[in-house]
Amino acid sequence: MRSTYSALACVALLLGGCATPAADESQVASAAAADDPGVRFHGVWELASIVRYSGDGEELSRNETSTGFIIYAPPGYMGVVIQGADRQPYVGDEATPEEILAAYRSYTSYFGGFTVDPEAGTVTHHLRASMNPSGTGSDYVRHFEFGENSLTLQPPAGADGGVVRLTWKKLPDLPELTDEHRRFIGFWEFARLDRTEDSGAALPVQRTYEDGFIIYSASGHMAVHLVRPDRELFAEGRPTADEAGAAMGTYVSYFGPYTIHEDEGIVVHQRPGCWFPGCIGSDARRGYEFGDGTLTLRPPARQVDGRTVQDALTWERISG
Repeated sequence: MRSTYSALACVALLLGGCATPAADESQVASAAAADDPGVRFHGVWELASIVRYSGDGEELSRNETSTGFIIYAPPGYMGVVIQGADRQPYVGDEATPEEILAAYRSYTSYFGGFTVDPEAGTVTHHLRASMNPSGTGSDYVRHFEFGENSLTLQPPAGADGGVVRLTWKKLPDLPELTDEHRRFIGFWEFARLDRTEDSGAALPVQRTYEDGFIIYSASGHMAVHLVRPDRELFAEGRPTADEAGAAMGTYVSYFGPYTIHEDEGIVVHQRPGCWFPGCIGSDARRGYEFGDGTLTLRPPARQVDGRTVQDALTWERISG
């Protein structure tokens, strides 16, 4: 029977975590999983391998060098980022069509919700948005298998019967989670982008975002997904260089560890993975401020026409 997660599932889990010392935690977890099959998915999973098989079951290729995370959380949110190995920055000031296509093809990013059908053995990713504009609104069905500390996802077989199996390893929580970590941990939904000058006066925002998630995990990792409005679909299945460039220009995605400097009010996003090849390996420093169910992040101010301009992205918590 298909299961859609609800806020009640979160409450059930929280109540389960408050069981008396006499309760067996494994029994509580098993009961929760039986009631909500999504429980087993919750957490951060790091990409371990991508293996392709022929219709006859012959292994055709094995990729153990690409990196990425898939993150699931109650009540049914998810996000995925995958970066191909050895992505390189553009050589010149202006990318060639070949460089743009290579950058697009070597990075996957989407976010949205998920539901589980335990009888069919499938998890379905419901895409709110994707770096590929055609993916928005799609449902990606994946057969799943759990192993010891692993999760393998398999998309539907191709026309020739060939399949791809992606295996992910569960990441443990940080050994010492601070109270400040706990304030960050969860899924946050994009709310608004504000812009001010040094006097504090509001400035118009010409290009904002229409949707997005920022995700902070107990494992010490984070991921960003941001999408702009009015994106154009590809004319055909495979994009041209212009279409690929437009897709990347209207979507922001990166991932990696994060470090909190509470005394400075700064969170640092380390970016070993980034949708734009030029930012791979760089750090994004953000001033932060918590409100009532909100998190506001401020990148470093910049100079525009002799004025100091400060952006502020506000996010609303949707999952703890």
